[in-house]
Amino acid sequence: MHSRNVALAVSVLLLPFSVLAQSAFEVTSVKRNTTGSFGWSITYTADSLRATNATLAALIQSAYGIQLDERLVGGPSWVRTARFDVNGKAAQALPREQLRAMAQRLLEQRFGVALTREQREQEVYALRVAGGDGRTGPDLRRAADDCLETGERTVLKSSTGATPTFSGWCATMAGIATGLSRNLGLAVVDQTGLPGRWDFVLAYTPLVPDASPVAGQTNLPTVFVAAEEQLGLKLERNARGSVEYVIIAKADVPKEN
Repeated sequence: MHSRNVALAVSVLLLPFSVLAQSAFEVTSVKRNTTGSFGWSITYTADSLRATNATLAALIQSAYGIQLDERLVGGPSWVRTARFDVNGKAAQALPREQLRAMAQRLLEQRFGVALTREQREQEVYALRVAGGDGRTGPDLRRAADDCLETGERTVLKSSTGATPTFSGWCATMAGIATGLSRNLGLAVVDQTGLPGRWDFVLAYTPLVPDASPVAGQTNLPTVFVAAEEQLGLKLERNARGSVEYVIIAKADVPKEN
């Protein structure tokens, strides 16, 4: 079992991006979904948010970019069980970041969501440059200088087919570390010191919760070996680091429309 003892917890107000954006969807709709289905989706188009059969917890994670379920805690039990269909329509096409800010405001207005955040000291994996000389592997490449200006955004994908991969483009090292956390079940903290944006593809054998390879998939290296061989990065366990947790301080069952 991974240690989850908390040595430090400092709570501060989590200011929503919508306070800064001062914008909201022109039209919104919130309805309870009672189909009993487990499938759900949250998607953004150029000018809208569309969520089907999603829990409030999932909506918060999407709007605030919380990539790991365990990093969102607190709140009444229904935020992880009740399902909703939520739609927001903007007056025009907008950047994805602004749509997410508008989604945050929708959650504040329709669900009464209020969040705080805590920095908790705990066991983590440290992501570092292998050898410490700053060199990277063949499958980790500098992203184009204009990847943000040309409309590209950080995109991280995980596939679980015959050749499981974790890939991304225009990604920061902090983003890559967060993505790796999903496979390891423990926080990964960026300690590479590598600035800028990166493109990469990492092929590896997925791990089960005790950090051992999945049975029957021995043709690929573990994520530990793959990260060093393919990206020139190494994952070191038994490090200590500060990990952010988001706490649901308040949430109300919404009125439907």
